Amino acid sequence: MDALNTIVSQLHLSRNGANFVEELVEKFGSRFGGSEEERLAAEFIRTKMLEYGLDKAEKEEFECNGWTRKETRLSVFDPIVKEVDCIALPFCPPGEIEGKLVYLGDGDPQAYEDNREKLKGAIAMVNTATPKFYHRQMHRGEKLGRAIEAGAIGFIWMRGEPGGLPETGSARFNKPCEVPAISVSYETGHFLLRLARDKDVSLRIYSDNTIQRTNSYNVVGEIIGSEKPDEIILIGGHYDGHDINESANDNGAGTAVVMETARALANFKGELKRTIRFVAFAQEETGLIGSEEYVKNHLDENFVFMLNLDGAGRGFNGTFSLQGWSENISFFKKLLNEIYETSISVGDRISLYSDMYYFAANGFPAATYASAAPSSSGAPRGFGHTYYDSLDKLNPKAIQMDAAMVAKLLYMLSQMDDLPMKKKTPQEFRDKLEKMGYIEILKYETRKVPGE
Repeated sequence: MDALNTIVSQLHLSRNGANFVEELVEKFGSRFGGSEEERLAAEFIRTKMLEYGLDKAEKEEFECNGWTRKETRLSVFDPIVKEVDCIALPFCPPGEIEGKLVYLGDGDPQAYEDNREKLKGAIAMVNTATPKFYHRQMHRGEKLGRAIEAGAIGFIWMRGEPGGLPETGSARFNKPCEVPAISVSYETGHFLLRLARDKDVSLRIYSDNTIQRTNSYNVVGEIIGSEKPDEIILIGGHYDGHDINESANDNGAGTAVVMETARALANFKGELKRTIRFVAFAQEETGLIGSEEYVKNHLDENFVFMLNLDGAGRGFNGTFSLQGWSENISFFKKLLNEIYETSISVGDRISLYSDMYYFAANGFPAATYASAAPSSSGAPRGFGHTYYDSLDKLNPKAIQMDAAMVAKLLYMLSQMDDLPMKKKTPQEFRDKLEKMGYIEILKYETRKVPGE
């Protein structure tokens, strides 16, 4: 209890986490993958890890595909002639196409089947809303992949909520998209739909973005365990953001929770039985590239648990989602109760779209924690991935509370004699994905399937 009280008092009485995000944003902007700002931010984070007193802090470099935004235009040329506002999605290729508009609503699978003939040679437009009559959420990548599979030659990602905001997000993971892929606001989308009420609408997409090889850095620090140094508890979150905004909450706030946890636990060097490793991942927004590279290069290590913090530090009453380890739900509920964190919901819900995925896909026990601010079903990300993911949305209290919770949880896990989370084989994880229908999704998104 003395240790937990020390953690809580240190984190709840400090604005250090919010100050960290402000400095990160004001000095390095969005930290878009492969940019000079991202590289400078990596060194800034490494320096902070050393300042906080971690045993080790270093950058791990990797090479991947990068993308640079240039000019993108969306024009109506029939039944009227008009250019409308749009932005390109990362990994939108250069080129020019023309085709008729086909609107798929919120993009549930039946919409693609109903419009399969119309989609051939057409430009598909799908909104960001969660499908109303489908049993699960559908990610941008799946909606895009289904459109391409049906024969669409272009893709428009329409925000499902008013406010004049297009919503960005990578079209493909670490590779060029097969077709031009852009985004428009709710208002622009509805302008196109009004035109299309009783006549065909023909569109032209022109894009001049570039794709090139680039280098990025994962930033890694750790506190070495005194009794079981080879048993590693890893906590991570991505520090990169999107090039159109400050990326203050996605994922500046989550990075701050990682860093505040490191700052608090550094006070217990020499006392923690297991090693706790802290990783700020690069290039998450362009396709989980940093975490994929990290796992690939560390497969021989013994990660007894990985906790991802993409979405932490933004709100209250968070969710703790295990990634295929349903047998450990009761354990984590009991542990969170013991450290007085009873408002957190615990369950098993696998996600393909954040940095814990490649740990789980390789059999390492993993979970993700988020305390996201309120959003709508039309725009589930709230202000995330828009121009307005900015510092004014920052919630310093949420950063304090989430950092205290995570630090207490990791302290307890580090001190237990035995942990119940057991490693799985990639095939066992693949079987879970198969049962959930996720193998089909990975194939639509042209991503690797675990075990294949």
